[in-house]
This record gives sequence, C-alpha cells and structure tokens, in this order.
Amino acid sequence: MKKQTIWVAVYGTLMSGERNYRWGASAKRRIPATLTGTLYDTGFGFPAFVPMGNTIVTAELLEVTPELLAHMDMLEGYPRLYRREKVTATTSAGEKEALVYVINHLPMTATEIVSGDWRKYRENFR
Repeated sequence: MKKQTIWVAVYGTLMSGERNYRWGASAKRRIPATLTGTLYDTGFGFPAFVPMGNTIVTAELLEVTPELLAHMDMLEGYPRLYRREKVTATTSAGEKEALVYVINHLPMTATEIVSGDWRKYRENFR
C-alpha cells in the first residue's frame, strides 16, 4: 500500500539552500513553483506569506509524509504562529493544490517583499 503524501508549498527558510532546508530535506520530491499572494519580511529573519494580493511568489512544492509535515509544523509554530491553508501552486507541469503556512498575525513592522522572492531579497542584505 502506498503511503499517503501531502503537498506543501514553501517560500522562505525551508527552500533549497536556505537555513531551515534540513527540516524538509527528506521530502519525497521538491519542485519549483509559484504562488499568488503577498510575501513579507517579518523583521525576525523569516518571511510570511498572505494569500491576498497579486504578487507572484517564488516557492517550492514539497511532497511530504504526515510525519514530516508534523516535523515542519514544529518549526513553523503551527498552529500558534502559522496556520495551514490550501492554495493553488503553479509548476512547469501545471497547477497543483498544496498546503501553505500563512502567518496568523503579521507584525506591524513587516514590510512587503515586492519581488515575491525571499532568496533574492535576503541576498541584498548579505
């Protein structure tokens, strides 16, 4: 019997090459994708996604087991800091429904990442 998997869209520190990549490193697949919404710099070293707005946000789709999702939930402070919502992610092969972590309370000092790309934004501050 095939083990159940879940698609999760990540847009920040869980992406390839980022500092929390290891939290999702055992994903069965990792596919480049985009989301539509708004990406923010929280001011705390990690971004926040809000599914409102029209920015194309750079993301990756991770195919994970329920156990790996529970592991990622710990990092994301789910459900206290972030909640999970269903979104439509776009890949080179088409659209796929996925879960995404959405911040519960955006900090008042958060600033929009106009490019929608956490990596490029962060690299400007190195």
